[in-house]
Amino acid sequence: MPTWTIAAFTHRGRVRPHNEDTVGIGNRILTGDMDSPLVITAQTGCALLMIADGMGGHAQGAMASRAVLDYLVGAADRLSDPTSCAEVIAEANQQLFKIMSEHEEAIGMGTTLVGAALTPDRMVTFNVGDSRCYVFSGGQLVQLSSDDVPADAGDRFGPRRSHALTQALGGTSFLIPLEPHFSVDPPLTPGETLLLCSDGLTDMVANDVISSTLRKSNDPLQITRKLAAKAFSGGARDNISLLVARFGDPPHSKVNRKS
Repeated sequence: MPTWTIAAFTHRGRVRPHNEDTVGIGNRILTGDMDSPLVITAQTGCALLMIADGMGGHAQGAMASRAVLDYLVGAADRLSDPTSCAEVIAEANQQLFKIMSEHEEAIGMGTTLVGAALTPDRMVTFNVGDSRCYVFSGGQLVQLSSDDVPADAGDRFGPRRSHALTQALGGTSFLIPLEPHFSVDPPLTPGETLLLCSDGLTDMVANDVISSTLRKSNDPLQITRKLAAKAFSGGARDNISLLVARFGDPPHSKVNRKS
């Protein structure tokens, strides 16, 4: 029977003292520093993948990213439904402000969010902030997420000049309504690769390098290792988190493609 093969990795990087990112695979939550990627193989069906990047410079970024994913894991069915996806993300935002109201030290905490709800019938992707979702299909890298950054923040295919965000979950002392981005696409098919990542990857590794890495391998574990290594060799100035998923391939299979 066809399977999902999913690899995950999260680490504080070379500069930041703590890892404020949180990664979710189904109901499994990953935090802290991982020594090596985790690989999960599961029978096809529904799969929920998410990354929340706790905002550096804000109070309790790790608390914010974990709280958002904890809330959304409990509402997985609503995330995979396009009619309720944005609503449940807004509820997670409200949950952050509820925590802030109860814990003064948490005021101002915030996080970005990117995720994909994979079902046999469709793929629902969603994001708030600048964490990204890509699909690699037919030799092309396509960004499915939308960056919530100022218009003059720089070309999305090149270095960012600023890390300011136009919206995030939390991040202020008062509730601001969200406008989450989401899209509905055909389900992931054999031969396609899905990549979710925080800006700790995309700030260190250019899109053409990401594309080349995905072109040369169809093994989520090897892709994750190579992309993480490239981020570290580039300086790893921020927390690094990524999820790589493929459908229908046995783990560690090889692929022959022309570069």
